Amino acid sequence: FRIGKAPKQMIEQKFSRQIEEELQKKLIPQFYREALAKEKLKPVAYPELSEIQLKRNSPLTFKATVDVAPEFDLPPYKGIEVRRQKADLPEEEIEKSLTAICEQQADFAEVLDRELKLGDYAILNYHGTVDGKPIGELSPAAKLLGENKNFWLLMAKDAFVPGFCDQIAGAKIGDKRDVSVEFPEKFFNKDLAGKKARYEVEIVGIREKKLPELNDEFAKSLQFESLEKLREKIRENLEAGLKRQSEAEEKNQIVDFLLKKVQLDLPESMIQAQTRKNIFDLVRENQARGVGEDELKGKKDQIYQFANESAKDHVKVQFILSKIAGKEGIKVERPELDARISEMAENGKASPEKLRKELGEGGGMEMLEEQILVSKTLDFLLANAKVAEVETEKTKKS
Repeated sequence: FRIGKAPKQMIEQKFSRQIEEELQKKLIPQFYREALAKEKLKPVAYPELSEIQLKRNSPLTFKATVDVAPEFDLPPYKGIEVRRQKADLPEEEIEKSLTAICEQQADFAEVLDRELKLGDYAILNYHGTVDGKPIGELSPAAKLLGENKNFWLLMAKDAFVPGFCDQIAGAKIGDKRDVSVEFPEKFFNKDLAGKKARYEVEIVGIREKKLPELNDEFAKSLQFESLEKLREKIRENLEAGLKRQSEAEEKNQIVDFLLKKVQLDLPESMIQAQTRKNIFDLVRENQARGVGEDELKGKKDQIYQFANESAKDHVKVQFILSKIAGKEGIKVERPELDARISEMAENGKASPEKLRKELGEGGGMEMLEEQILVSKTLDFLLANAKVAEVETEKTKKS
């Protein structure tokens, strides 16, 4: 056909579906927004669309089912009573932190002229079997427990497997030992629990931990003027940590107060969405701790119940704090959002531009804005709370 002269019927036959879909994409959002404005509705989730009718010479009709924000009254939220734990920072906590820094800066001196003893680090090659079968075959999850080379082991009474270190103590570099052990009945790996194992062990090195001397030179190696300045910085960091911990506990008290004082009907779609997120987070955390799939399946009912109850509290607090923020004119400004994105990007070793794009595509920007708004609103409530300082048991004793 000549350009612009294709028969209308043929175009309709070939492109009718695409035309219909394009019309729906353009018209449904437009009339959905108009309907919301007319009915003065504020949806809290995406609509569920159904009964879409789009025919020639007939009006477009569709049904949109939405969850809307519940109506409820706020309790008096200024002057909420909060108990603040009076926490003094003991000097021994500063010394503990200083010791931990020393441990991080320790040197491991090679030992050539004596036997291996408890407290040393043994460098080992080993191969373990149970009833003549390699441990890695018996339990693939315990492959490194069954065989390893140049493995550093701190020589302590029950390190690795109970009884293991006692049997290699006294060995020298180059010595080989046969070690017989029995895995505890409550061993973390069920395939090995209660079983007897035999290890062929070769001592390939011995290291002795040497801690640096605590003096001004040590402090200067860490970019501090003196040991006293290092102690001051440790104190400052510990006090800041105590303050953050105290504020978090005080905000929890405020949240508990609001949850008890406010009654409202929660949108089921939001509860279920948050429940799914909670379940995903719980499963991921447990898997990171080494909890197996079978054990997680066995606890699925408890996991769901906990995730669902947590979701209800989360959604409820979200509505309450959002309403308080609206009454008090608390908003999230663009520089605050940019600063949080930059912080997240730096922690995740990514560019702010890439992270901003990812957040925008996955609905993460709204979630991030909600997090900042919640944080600002809780800061406001704590600043206006009625705080009573109470002594801890530690403070009383001191």
